[in-house]
Amino acid sequence: MVHLDTSTWKFFEFEKIFKIQNGFYNKKPEASGKGDIPFIGASDKNHGITEYYTLDEIKNSTKTGDGKNSPIENKLFEPNAICVTNNGSVGYAYYMDRAFTCSHDVNPLYLLEGSFNYYTGMFIASVIMHDRYRWDYGRKWRPGRMKFSKIKLPVVFEGEIPVIDESKKFSSEGYIPDWKFMERYIKSLDYKIPETQNTSSKILLNFDDWEEFILSELFDTSMGNGIDANKITQDAPLYKYVTRNRNNNGVTDTIDEIEGEMPIQSGTMSLALGGSYLGSCFVQTENYYTGQNVGILKAKNEISLEAKLFIATIIRFESQKKFEAFGRELNSHFRKDFVLKLPVLRDGNGNCLIDTSYTYSKQGKVPDWQFMHDYIKSLPNGDLI
Repeated sequence: MVHLDTSTWKFFEFEKIFKIQNGFYNKKPEASGKGDIPFIGASDKNHGITEYYTLDEIKNSTKTGDGKNSPIENKLFEPNAICVTNNGSVGYAYYMDRAFTCSHDVNPLYLLEGSFNYYTGMFIASVIMHDRYRWDYGRKWRPGRMKFSKIKLPVVFEGEIPVIDESKKFSSEGYIPDWKFMERYIKSLDYKIPETQNTSSKILLNFDDWEEFILSELFDTSMGNGIDANKITQDAPLYKYVTRNRNNNGVTDTIDEIEGEMPIQSGTMSLALGGSYLGSCFVQTENYYTGQNVGILKAKNEISLEAKLFIATIIRFESQKKFEAFGRELNSHFRKDFVLKLPVLRDGNGNCLIDTSYTYSKQGKVPDWQFMHDYIKSLPNGDLI
């Protein structure tokens, strides 16, 4: 790996390096599930991609839906851009190597001189993300602020002396960004880009056909270990430590075995019951311990990993809508009255199939586990699960 010494880096103003474009303030179109043009929103997940659309869907979408439309040129953006969120989940940055559309909560950045490639784009996006702590919902990073923002980057050296550009094209001090170093550094990392055969899901979601279920009738629900972080050790770490976190599958550390405390079984799902990341839900593929205020979901009948991932996503969305961190949290609800809607098994006439053993609901409705499995497998990278 190429050595990274940030002590020699210098600051550059955004407006001297980037062409900062405004996203498009447009009504988000309905998706048919047939598109392959990504829509980038103010999201901290899935590389900012919130949906895929066809060209016609983007063309026909208007700001108000009343027929007043804008030309497609205003809605589509060229590839080789870094998309930076300026609202909501502020300061997230994603390199896009294909044409895309985006909301006005996103600013696409292009180089004023030359263009990004995959490696320089990923480097710059990572640096921007590293500085995102400077921004939050109360301090939005709109273009008026963004153009005066600064980014610290490696510079071109001649021996031990930075090369100075007398025209001061890139910085007020005359420093020159070292794009070759940035490319070399990313290439030196130990990674492999997943080779997915899926571009977008061809399976449609028809929410009108979904039915309500109570979470505790689908899963055995229990509390996690509740182990405080100050009581863990890491001398001979064996088990993942899952907390109320939304990154890295909820795992914040690998810790030692805890005497007298049984780890939780792999294949179960962890659920953050409170705090800033309330509702974060993950399938755990290894035995693990949990921190405080983490719930556990164990399927009453074995279902596939893909079906669990489907359910985990629904739980996250429902939690964001119906519950509130530090207010109406999940603690007393996930084991009692947490309701979610799911696709169900139906007969040829569209009627719900009824399970007379009432395994999953008091009405005898049966979740369509196979549909959930197939939908997740059809998503981009779903074939790699």
